[in-house]
Amino acid sequence: MLSNYQKMFKELIVVFSEYYLNYLLYNKNAQKFNAYNLTAQQDTLLFFVKDNPRITANEIAKKFAISKSAVSQVLSKLEAQNFIKREANPNNHREFFIVLAKEGLAYQALSEEADKEFMTKHFADIDLEQLQNVLQTMKKVNASISSSNK
Repeated sequence: MLSNYQKMFKELIVVFSEYYLNYLLYNKNAQKFNAYNLTAQQDTLLFFVKDNPRITANEIAKKFAISKSAVSQVLSKLEAQNFIKREANPNNHREFFIVLAKEGLAYQALSEEADKEFMTKHFADIDLEQLQNVLQTMKKVNASISSSNK
């Protein structure tokens, strides 16, 4: 039974990698991301901030299981390029919320445009129930991973 799970896991890795590669190769808007010259870390952190507005550096470090110093280095670079800004927490003046700034908002808009175009072109022929099943399965996997790493 374990070998069936291992085989499925390997197939999932291949399929997700292929999907990501296809997204980057065949989505004209996604290719515009290259102009921003972000590292993989910066890109990941920027998307995380987009999906988690008003998050703190400590919360980011905890979520990614990395040091606050490592997070601060990436945030400083993004802040210098005007992708993010820090806003004081009115309830704790020693803490700052991380929010998208001008370039971050432009990056977010490009992301939404790229996603919409790709979805319209490639997801229209897929049954919504099938997509919901994939989503629910991935949520279960993520919950399992999160709960085992606490």
